[in-house]
Amino acid sequence: MENMTMTSESPVSRDNDGWIVRVKVGGRVQEVRCTSENQARYFAAVLAFNAARPSRLRN
Repeated sequence: MENMTMTSESPVSRDNDGWIVRVKVGGRVQEVRCTSENQARYFAAVLAFNAARPSRLRN
C-alpha cells in the first residue's frame, strides 16, 4: 500500500475523536467529522469538487 503523507495543505486532519475535513465553500468553512481516513478523504474530494468555481463557458 502506498504511504499517504499529510501536508499542511490537506483539508483532512486527525484529532482524538476521529478525522476532520475542513473545506472553504462560498466564503464559509465547512467542517465534517468522520470515523475513518478513507471516509474523510472522500468527503474532502466531494466538497472540493463542489467548491470549484463554475466555468465561464456556456453552451
